[in-house]
Formats: sequence, structure tokens, C-alpha cells
Amino acid sequence: MIKSAAVAAIGLFALAGPAAAQPPGPPAGMGPMGGMHAMHGMADPAAMKANMAEHMAQMDRDMHTILRLRPEQETAWRAFRDAMHPMDMPATMTPAPKGPQTTPQRLDAMNRMAAERQARHAKTEAATRAFYAALSTEQQAVFDALHRMHGPGMMKHGGAGGGGPHP
Repeated sequence: MIKSAAVAAIGLFALAGPAAAQPPGPPAGMGPMGGMHAMHGMADPAAMKANMAEHMAQMDRDMHTILRLRPEQETAWRAFRDAMHPMDMPATMTPAPKGPQTTPQRLDAMNRMAAERQARHAKTEAATRAFYAALSTEQQAVFDALHRMHGPGMMKHGGAGGGGPHP
């Protein structure tokens, strides 16, 4: 009798083992794509967007505190912040072209991408120069110190070379 109980227990453990090893399903309340994103280790895009908006709002408040921005500097600040906004930047991965491309086609695509990057750079440079010019000497010193503390990539946020002001 003890032998048959032991065999039965081993059988139950053998059957229960694979079921216990299954990963949990997506959390409740996730949309149809949310579950798919979770399966691939990615966060829900809506949650990511909300988190990014919250993060950007906090950085906005922090920069106002750190630089002690005055009301008359707000327009220049907004232009600077909007030029640096990561949502304006393209995705890091572009879709592969349909079908094979010739070398001249690939070169044309690279030139278009380089021109887009240059246009984004010109936009951020102009906004940065205008914002910097609107700062007092003391604020410029703080802005410069922030840049030195974080290096030349201070204004970048994310992998696409885009970014928000990242003190």
C-alpha cells in the first residue's frame, strides 16, 4: 500500500512538474498587444508613453529648479525642450526595404538618413543656442556645468540619438 502511494505521488509530481514550469500569463488589464509585448520582454507601449510623459514633466520641473528659469525665459525654454523631445526622433530601427537594393539605392537611402540627421541636428543646435542666449551669465554657468558633468551626450535620451534635456 505504501509502495502504491509512493508511485502515485511520483506520478502526480511528474504530471504537475511541466504545468508548474509554465510562465505566468500577461497581467490582467493588458490590451491585445500588451500581452504580446510582455511575451517579448517589452513594456506596454501605452504605459511606456505615460512613463515617458511623466519623466519629461519631472525633468522640466527639475530644469526650472536647477536653472531658476524666469517667466521671460519660458518661450526659449519651451523651444529648447521641444527640439530635444525624444518623441520627435525616429525609431532606432528602420524597416528593411522590400526586395534587394542596388548599391546606388542603398547609397541614396544612406544620404537621405544623413540629411534627416543633419536637419534634426540643425534644429536642436538653433534651439540650444537661442535658449543659451536667453540665460543669464549665472544660468549659463550652471547649464555649462550640467553639460560637463554628463558629457557631450547630456542632451540625448534614448537610443535614437534623440533626447530631452537630461540634467
